[in-house]
Amino acid sequence: MSTASAVIPTLNGAATLPPLLDALARARSRGLSEIVAIDSGSRDGTTRLLEAAGARVLDLGGRPFGHASARNRAASFASGDVLLFLTQDVEPVGDEWLPVLLRAVSEPDVAGAFGRQIPRGASPEETFLASANYGVEHRTIGPDALRRPFGPGATFFSNAFGAMRRDVWQRFPLPEIVMSEDQAWARLVLGAGFLIRYVPDAGAYHGHRLSFTRAFRRNFDSGSALQQLGLTGGAWSLGLRHLRNELAWIGRNHGAPAAARALVYESVRMAGFQAGRLEKLMPRALARRLGEAPRP
Repeated sequence: MSTASAVIPTLNGAATLPPLLDALARARSRGLSEIVAIDSGSRDGTTRLLEAAGARVLDLGGRPFGHASARNRAASFASGDVLLFLTQDVEPVGDEWLPVLLRAVSEPDVAGAFGRQIPRGASPEETFLASANYGVEHRTIGPDALRRPFGPGATFFSNAFGAMRRDVWQRFPLPEIVMSEDQAWARLVLGAGFLIRYVPDAGAYHGHRLSFTRAFRRNFDSGSALQQLGLTGGAWSLGLRHLRNELAWIGRNHGAPAAARALVYESVRMAGFQAGRLEKLMPRALARRLGEAPRP
């Protein structure tokens, strides 16, 4: 049976880590061999929680935080056959999620697998987006996915709750990009002929409730990254289709005022995304102010 190393980037995660660490403790009998965390200078007891759970806690090694560079540094210290990437705010559901992910990556042509994210505590907008990206149907993502428009429902991989074979990661580490490093990695491995599995039988609670400011800044980073990856070709058509379906769903389930708020929220989100696509034309100082992820 394959062994898995949990890889977790952390920053002031003491409020959300306990359920995750409890789930990882139970997973020790189901293939989890170690926890490797990489911390960005927490001041709230995060490192104490991790050490009490038996985790190896790394610092950033003198580099600024990067979504890819931090995870790659932690992965380089891991010894498991499978790298189990998690964010500090996910809570795996039940006790069979790890065996499901391990079985999914046991085939030689499968590079990685990711599970369903269940948006507990999320805003209506983020709940609908999660339902599009992480549905109830199993999917196999192959090289042909690179020829189709990318947008809601077309997620290639997620390192919020996903696993990849360590031997594949050694050939294809996460590309250093401002955001969406998991989509960038998936592009590489799909282009090399590998498959990726989406296995909703493995689930984790993971939800967001973002302010308008954070929605703009996160989507500025997303637009910048996806533009760099050449994945923005269908942004307008897919985005507008998603918006129509979202407003109808929110109106039915949450009422007209919530649908009106969603329209404003999505306008802000799309403005951030489109601005991010133009990052290369901006002064660096402006991009640093508009985006959320660190930039040199």
